[in-house]
Amino acid sequence: MNTRFLLTALGCLLAATVAVVYLRADTAVRCTQNGPNQTVCRIDEPVVKQPSTPYHMVTFHTGDRIVVNAGGCVQTGGHGATWKRYVNPSGSNSDHLYWGTISIPGATQGVMKVSDVLNQTLTVSPGIADADLYLRLGYRDDDYSDNGYDSHDDGTENQCKGVGNAFVTLTIDHPAGTTGTCGGNTGTKPMDLAWSDCDLNGFPLNPRWGYQVDHNSATPYPAKLCPQGFYACATWPITNEYGFWCGPHVNWFAVTYHQSPADWESKSTEFTDDDYNFRLFPPNEEGVTAHPDNTVNGMEIEFDSDETIDHFTDPLWGEFHRLVHDNNSAAQARVKSRPMVVTGLLGLDCGHPSCSSEIHPAYAMAFDWDSSNLSDDQWLVFARNWGDEGYCGSTQHDLPVNDLKLLIPWQPGATSVVVGPDTQFYPFTSSGNDVAVSSPQITIAPNQGVLIDFTLPDPSAQAGVHGEVHLQWTMSQSLRQSVISRRSTVITRVGNVAQPPAETLETEKPENRMDELIAKMNTAQLQIFKTRLQTLNPRLQATGVARVGLSGKRLAMRPVVEVSKLPPPPHLARPLAPRSVPDPLMTKRSEALRVSLCEAYKNAVPGYPALCSATPRAR
Repeated sequence: MNTRFLLTALGCLLAATVAVVYLRADTAVRCTQNGPNQTVCRIDEPVVKQPSTPYHMVTFHTGDRIVVNAGGCVQTGGHGATWKRYVNPSGSNSDHLYWGTISIPGATQGVMKVSDVLNQTLTVSPGIADADLYLRLGYRDDDYSDNGYDSHDDGTENQCKGVGNAFVTLTIDHPAGTTGTCGGNTGTKPMDLAWSDCDLNGFPLNPRWGYQVDHNSATPYPAKLCPQGFYACATWPITNEYGFWCGPHVNWFAVTYHQSPADWESKSTEFTDDDYNFRLFPPNEEGVTAHPDNTVNGMEIEFDSDETIDHFTDPLWGEFHRLVHDNNSAAQARVKSRPMVVTGLLGLDCGHPSCSSEIHPAYAMAFDWDSSNLSDDQWLVFARNWGDEGYCGSTQHDLPVNDLKLLIPWQPGATSVVVGPDTQFYPFTSSGNDVAVSSPQITIAPNQGVLIDFTLPDPSAQAGVHGEVHLQWTMSQSLRQSVISRRSTVITRVGNVAQPPAETLETEKPENRMDELIAKMNTAQLQIFKTRLQTLNPRLQATGVARVGLSGKRLAMRPVVEVSKLPPPPHLARPLAPRSVPDPLMTKRSEALRVSLCEAYKNAVPGYPALCSATPRAR
């Protein structure tokens, strides 16, 4: 054992780098529906290189009855024949080492030997938050360094002769009258998507790439993985959208990510798309893609400020808007590692060389603006059912729904919550249409969350709802202080994982290349550019930069409802892809920018030789 450790340490020193990797599960996890009330999940080659591993794809609900089966063998390392049974191993030290463990919150007595629950019926008891109801598997050993599934031998005392690799199956029977998991996938190709549950809209919740399912949650680099194009890498009928300046956006369908911290990043300039940009860090890199150098940096969340926050009248949204406009560094410090729930169109932004994943447009969002006082936990929210894809897009992406739900997660350890009196909602519209918009319904479900149910007009009205939700959590004083202390010290993955150099992240953006063109203009050129753009761009005409305050008055609050349990997610026949609708306004914006650049640079725009020709091209 010590020899193995010394050799491993020596290898690390020779490489001059020590990398501590937290292994994640779902290497080969498949959950399938067996009738309306039963789910069967199989885990092949469970992780045996650490004491405990979360399997977020295998989820449970109160009242589920679970039967566990397991078998196969594991490489435990050392000298000679060292493979051992995953369940009930034999040989030296097998009384306290070399066996698999399992933990199902509310069903097992903490962490247990797999052998102790084999073929028994386990029932999930009430009182466990849904966010915690997922499978954990582990392995007991005193040295994990060369455990795994390579170099199969007959094992200690021949216990693995003719026996395959370890596996675990769970047969989950759901209570009568309830449905099972809403999990599914679009296929088994690398850029298909897989998910273990849905949100209350029926949208895939925290979906992952097929590549992540098959490669221990590793993040794919799409361009390298799919040299023949994404159609060869996905079963789902993906769509491409190009803008005049860049593209494509490669689009899948509407999804929701929750239980994820987010950072504020920046606002694009008004000369490009005026987008608001957050960065989301799913806890297991679900849906995240890698950069060319295999670094990762979460997932971009974007929405057009001209369609949204520029028309918000809520006080806290106004505070955030002013902070972004006046001092972006302060905004970044203010919105750092904030819990976020977001629903939007999942895709790849291949207008950037890294072709990174993004949610764009965001249709609905809730993020924790201020949790320093759990007696007034402040969340900013908005919801709509339309949106564009910014500088590298050309159309509106209408979500064909009128009902849109957001679930603010339950605060762990809280015994109850009250919706505070400062909670308020307002309508907004970017179209100037006089559209009636109703106040959302708030529903409290203990140990599940606070549901905000928005009723929206047709997407063509381009109207939505925004506001702030104030929550008063009840919990013990000691736990309250612990939560506040933990939140003040938690940082997003940005400080903890490799990421591209800042200059790479900046220069690869097409918007930044446009900003460089504008920065190079002399005073006369800049005056020509701004004057012409103000004349031609319909979004700048008669409005200027400050466009806050164009929307309606505060909506009357509905009575808050409390239920013991939220309904199960609806099972959609297939994921919901937004409708792509031509947007003449975006076409005019692009043309206004093109003409203004050509006039400022006298038809010789650096880096764009065909921009001012009879058949202009930017790409």
